[in-house]
Amino acid sequence: MAEEKKTKGKILVVDDSEDIRMLLALKLRKAEYEVVLASDGMQALEKVDEHHDLKLIILDVMMPVMNGVQVMKFLLDKIEKKIAASGGDGNGNGNGNGNGGEKKEGEENADDEGPSPNIALKICFCTAKTDPKQINLAIQAGAHDYITKPIDESILLQKIDRLMGQDNAQMFAVMPCDLEITIAEFAKEKPSKMIELSEVHSKLESSFFIPDGTEITLDSHKLNSLFKVPVNMKGSVIFSEKLGPDLHAIEVSFQGLTEDDRTEIRSITTTKRELKDAEDDEEDEQEGSAGSE
Repeated sequence: MAEEKKTKGKILVVDDSEDIRMLLALKLRKAEYEVVLASDGMQALEKVDEHHDLKLIILDVMMPVMNGVQVMKFLLDKIEKKIAASGGDGNGNGNGNGNGGEKKEGEENADDEGPSPNIALKICFCTAKTDPKQINLAIQAGAHDYITKPIDESILLQKIDRLMGQDNAQMFAVMPCDLEITIAEFAKEKPSKMIELSEVHSKLESSFFIPDGTEITLDSHKLNSLFKVPVNMKGSVIFSEKLGPDLHAIEVSFQGLTEDDRTEIRSITTTKRELKDAEDDEEDEQEGSAGSE
């Protein structure tokens, strides 16, 4: 009997478009993933109950019966209940039933609602490239990442490998910076400094405090000149720490950026070792000196 080929993990693809389902299934199977398919939200929930080893769901936002956000919220609620019932911490560390004892064989919690999803299950939304509002909604609702239609195969596989925890996955490039930035929501404050940039986050140093969860928009003349168009990077503060009387470390998670925006950022973070405001002036001086020799 031939040995069954080992895959890199099981993924559920949920989309009401058969063409999209077939395309994603083809690309993912070619990349050695096992794929399960569903055509709407209700069918997706049935598949989750059938396949307890699912690691990732690629979930269309706009679907009949139940939309993607409704499906995700339902699943996240079940996962939270499962963690609470096991007395765990979300990482699979629990004590059985939340009361310090182990469940007996055949015993169920009083509030069980049928089979529960894998607590490590991740959700990646699939939405129209031209609809950043839906991307924002998906991320704020709890999605781990998103892909856009039309689907770019290289971006798709990069994101999926990362979400599935593949060791050979291409991680987001992180670039040190020394860029002056303004924050639109705090226009009257002194400019801040961007010290780190990737396509999913940025780290700042600021003279003023910004509470966690605050949505802000970053603007940099340097980045605008590199991209040839204004780039307003919207995000949410996920960490803010006071380092001194007038110095705060702030980390921002970008939200609602289009794939084009992220591609532009990626084009810089993967080609430059560092980015400074004075970099262009220094390069011009070096070129001028070389030309006069």
